[in-house]
Amino acid sequence: MDYDIAIFIDVLASFAKAFYHSPFLLFLKIIIAVYLIVIFVDIILLLILRDVSWHYRVGVKGADMPLVSKKKMQKRWDKVKDRLKSSNPSQYKVAVIEADAIAEEFLDGIGYKGENMSQKLEQVGDFHLDDQKEALGEVHKLRNRIVHEADFEVDLETASAAVEVYENFLRYLQFLK
Repeated sequence: MDYDIAIFIDVLASFAKAFYHSPFLLFLKIIIAVYLIVIFVDIILLLILRDVSWHYRVGVKGADMPLVSKKKMQKRWDKVKDRLKSSNPSQYKVAVIEADAIAEEFLDGIGYKGENMSQKLEQVGDFHLDDQKEALGEVHKLRNRIVHEADFEVDLETASAAVEVYENFLRYLQFLK
């Protein structure tokens, strides 16, 4: 009886081995692989169609943050900071204006609409940007004075403080390191 069971197991094993290497199973494997690829592509297309990346950004960040690489943002911000290294006061003004423009782009990208930075800041809720809202409002007033008052002078200390506020805002939104 032990001999019959051993023979039965050997026959069953050889049958399984032959079936595993059969053309039918190879055909079945190919069909299943193609089917899985089609399902995978369908899932990807559905995710794109449903705009999952937007939902992900809203879920993780709490708002639809603009898609900007930190490397490009850092390069752009370094140009603003380099203007502060100049000994020319007009470069200080340009640094504040550029920093304000960057912050305004991000507010617009988040979804705060308006013609200018002041209108966008008015739309920000009390708890949306923590204490950033008031600081941005103050440095935006400085930017407005630079743009609208021809004889307005900005020293390095004032410009550096204003640019630092904008930098803190961008760090708060995690666009700068």
